[in-house]
Amino acid sequence: MRWTLWIAFVVLCVLSGTSWAIPREMSDGLPPLEQQGLLFGVIGLTALLFAGRRAWSRSRGLQYARLAAAAVGFFGVPMVVVEYARGSVPAISRSALFALVPVVVMAVASGESAGQEERGARWFLMPALAGQGGLLLLLPLAFSGSARGWTTLAVVCAAVILVGLASVWLCRLLCGIALADAIAVVGLANAVFLLIWSAVCEEVVWRGSGLASVISIASLADVVEVLLITWLLREMAPIRFAARYLVIPLLTVLESYVVMRPEWTVRMGFGTALLAAGGGMLLFLKAGEKETVLSLR
Repeated sequence: MRWTLWIAFVVLCVLSGTSWAIPREMSDGLPPLEQQGLLFGVIGLTALLFAGRRAWSRSRGLQYARLAAAAVGFFGVPMVVVEYARGSVPAISRSALFALVPVVVMAVASGESAGQEERGARWFLMPALAGQGGLLLLLPLAFSGSARGWTTLAVVCAAVILVGLASVWLCRLLCGIALADAIAVVGLANAVFLLIWSAVCEEVVWRGSGLASVISIASLADVVEVLLITWLLREMAPIRFAARYLVIPLLTVLESYVVMRPEWTVRMGFGTALLAAGGGMLLFLKAGEKETVLSLR
């Protein structure tokens, strides 16, 4: 993997892993989904200025429609699910569930290959499960026993599967599209989806003070994350990129250790080691010639 991809991947993981330390919008700001919709709109419209006119032809309309659907499944739908799950599925439990994305990606990769190539994808099953096990040892999971709690848990699990499927789909679709065009489609599709959802499900706010909250360090970090994710989805194999669902929690855990200085236990040490080993093996494990199946290109 090129050193530029490594730098971009590290920057993305650090940004996501330290997001808890970045101050978010004030109480009089925009609702979260509306704010994210506006940010995606800014990204899409800006990228549209650099997109090639010839690329926006009728012959590529179906390809762009597929890209838009996959992008909404990867970005927009999980954002809606996270907002729906607040109060029923704690953030820590959601993080643990989304750590299963590498397993989903691996299953899709092995399911679409056959024979000896199928075993190339299965090389990554154990690291993915090991990382998930380490995270379960570290995080105090809690789920509501109510009917809404179980329903919400099922919705979150469905979102995890959708993200895994969409990441593989995006890897294929982004390969044949110029980066500026791809960012424009990703941004505008998610902007339309999130703003329509906000308008239907919650009051849309157009206060000046609310719009001003979009211009912040947190929003800038979100924009950088979207750009990096889109580029890395285009350049990295899906399973390699899915390692971020283990690397980001690992960074967050390590940061919490530095800040809170808890007393180490065997469980904490073993969980951290498993999480680090799982994420590292997904990034660095060599599966020989069989690894080429993971790109699904």
